Parts: sequence; structure tokens; C-alpha cells
Amino acid sequence: MHSRVQPLHPERPAERSVAQVLADVAGNLQDILSAQIRLAQVEARAELRTFRAAGVLLLSAVLGGLLSAFFLLQAVVAALSLVMSVWLAALIVAVAMALTCVILLQLGVNLMRRRAAAIAADVKERARCTVQPSK
Repeated sequence: MHSRVQPLHPERPAERSVAQVLADVAGNLQDILSAQIRLAQVEARAELRTFRAAGVLLLSAVLGGLLSAFFLLQAVVAALSLVMSVWLAALIVAVAMALTCVILLQLGVNLMRRRAAAIAADVKERARCTVQPSK
């Protein structure tokens, strides 16, 4: 039994005031909410652990892809250097990659904003349904 909860005594039911009962109810609700939050955290951690191996494999693949892209860009610079100066070939490749990165960054930011707005709208709708249950 929780330390704030007082045991009930059937022989003396009138000893507790309404304020004490309400304080106990509020304390119990707070304890239940805290326990639910702890349970959700434990469940989330357990779910994330199942994705750890997949995350390591994905990270390895991304790093390998970055190295492959780097060597591919080096090959493009080497090929362009056959018809122009090496510094000019490197500059052209760098500018092309910078433009590609800016475009991809802008697309990612726009997608993130749309998803965040959709999630916010979903959360608001769920909160509204929770506060005002349908009849």
C-alpha cells in the first residue's frame, strides 16, 4: 500500500474528511500516471532494442555508400582532368555536388515540415476525441 494511503477501518468510517479522501484520490491518480509513463518508457526501450541490429546494418550500408560516392566523384574528377585542369574539374564536381545537396536538403526539410504538421494535426484530433468522447 502506498505511504500516503491510509488504511480503512470499518469501525471508524467517519474519521476521514472529504479533503483527505480527495487528497488520497489525487495521490493515487498521480501514482497511476507515473506508473503508466514508466511502463511506456520501458516498452519503448524494448522496442528500440529490437531495431539495434538493423540500425547497425543500415549505418554500415550508408557509410559504404558514402565511400563509394566519394570514389565515384574522384573518378569523375580524374576523367574531367583529361580535358581540363585538375582544379577546374574538381571545382565543377564540387559545385555540382553542392547544388545536389541543397536540392536534397530542401526536399527533406519540406517533407519533414509536412510530416510534422500531419502528426500535430493527428495529436490534436486524438486529444479532442479523448476530451470529448463521441456518443
